[in-house]
Amino acid sequence: MPASNVSINLLGKEDFTSTPSGRIISWAVTYGRYIMIGTEIVVLLAFASRFSLDRKLTDLKEAITQKQAILEANSQLEQSIKNLQERIAKTNVLYKDQDKLVKLLEFIQTSLPPDVHLDTLAIGVDKLSAQSVAGTNQGFSQFLALLSRNKQLTHVEIGDVKKGPLTGIEFQVVAGLGAEKTEKK
Repeated sequence: MPASNVSINLLGKEDFTSTPSGRIISWAVTYGRYIMIGTEIVVLLAFASRFSLDRKLTDLKEAITQKQAILEANSQLEQSIKNLQERIAKTNVLYKDQDKLVKLLEFIQTSLPPDVHLDTLAIGVDKLSAQSVAGTNQGFSQFLALLSRNKQLTHVEIGDVKKGPLTGIEFQVVAGLGAEKTEKK
């Protein structure tokens, strides 16, 4: 004897779509399926794209590591180039102002009184400094007068004046180097 088909309906015999709970269950069974399938597809796509994103991240990290190694290897060369550029810039400044400095040195050499000599002379970009010794008061005043009349020197100042019994008058002169002074009429 063949088995008869048995049908079991757990939802009830009345019209299922007319009750509020029936409509919710009917909607969940039909559209809920599509929502669940769509959500699963999005999750699977996110899971699959993770592998390609991980590979890209690994490639980027390797590229960064390689470029850092190249930068570190070239840092010494870059520093040497920067130092050379600074030296070239300083040389260009000195070369540009060379005529002024030569004229200033010639002026100091020709205007130095016979009893005055320079122990040290330092000429910077904007300043002249000299440690000097004068044998007499006349040589001291003559040298200062000549320096203050020079058009290349501005703000001539005297500092650390000492009179030694054997050496004479020891003094320091500091002057600014700038645009030539215009004479007053």
